[in-house]
Amino acid sequence: MYVADPTRPVTLPSVAQPPAPLQYAAPPAPVAPPVPPTTWSSPEWRTPGSRRPEHRERHDGLSARAGRWTAGSFALAWILCPLVEPLPTNDLPYPLWQLPIDLATVISIITAVVVLWRGGRLGPLLGAVAGAFMLLETAMCPIAGHTPVGWWTWAQTGLSLVVLGTSAVLLSRQNPTA
Repeated sequence: MYVADPTRPVTLPSVAQPPAPLQYAAPPAPVAPPVPPTTWSSPEWRTPGSRRPEHRERHDGLSARAGRWTAGSFALAWILCPLVEPLPTNDLPYPLWQLPIDLATVISIITAVVVLWRGGRLGPLLGAVAGAFMLLETAMCPIAGHTPVGWWTWAQTGLSLVVLGTSAVLLSRQNPTA
């Protein structure tokens, strides 16, 4: 290359080529704005004509609110039973034959309260089992010898019978086809 040579355009590999001319496409079709949901509810809670889970149909014939009140009253009865009983009269050791009955009572009442709260179909049956175990524990107190029979025994018997009777009423109201 000499100074007297005609000038030529120089292309460097690092220089980008000019962009190709834009070709316009048809505008996109209009999209409807999304509709926000009014409320969310699980499909199994929905019954014809109801919008809220509080109004769903349960197997025991109760509303969700009444079922929760029932479960709460069962829990309160179970808590009140040992609270009304006085401390043992003698310093007796805990009889180990009583442990399986105590554990079965605790498990049955907790299970009954949870299932009734949630509206399960076994709630009334579990409540009846829990009421029977509560009656058994009420009878075991004087038998084990840690407290004599007193007003507290009758209060515990009444609370246990309320749980057992309410469960019996709920069992009689259950829908047999469901």
